[in-house]
Amino acid sequence: MNPQGLIGLEEKKLILIAISLMLTTITWNSTHILDPKKEIESSNSAVNIQVISLDWKWLFIYPDYNIATINEIAFPKNVPIKFNITSNSVMNSFFIPQLGGQIYAMAGMNSILHLISNSTGKYKGISANFSGPGFSGMKFIAISLADKNSFDDWIQNIQKSPKTLENIQDYKIISTPSVNHPVEYFSRD
Repeated sequence: MNPQGLIGLEEKKLILIAISLMLTTITWNSTHILDPKKEIESSNSAVNIQVISLDWKWLFIYPDYNIATINEIAFPKNVPIKFNITSNSVMNSFFIPQLGGQIYAMAGMNSILHLISNSTGKYKGISANFSGPGFSGMKFIAISLADKNSFDDWIQNIQKSPKTLENIQDYKIISTPSVNHPVEYFSRD
């Protein structure tokens, strides 16, 4: 220590290094705890939803229930959701602000996002990435239902849809670019 009792330059450097290491450790740990690819621990099995970004709408496929929707998803509250996300064309960004977790949708790539809703309600979902002239209307609704029975009712309603998504021809029709596309349901025999 110098005679005036002030901290010297070397001591200041050590303090700054210690603070930097502490902040780096906190950031590293927090980032890995909140990793969107990390499964959410729960006694309930996750609802699997495949997400495909189309021009300018969202296609949601529920492989465990043989249904698909455009611009609407639903899930029971307090049940983990596993999203497998990709894009049919340009890069996009899947985002449900009230549930957290924004992640990119890119052609030829599979992104994974785990979310859970702790309360019932309807949440706005959006594309958070400019993707062309229909971008501003690329919105969807995410419905958090009260329980598994309500979710089963929603699934059964969609299974009654006369529209199907059975083959590549059906997919080509729905993947045709459209702006402000309405909600649509597809069943599979």
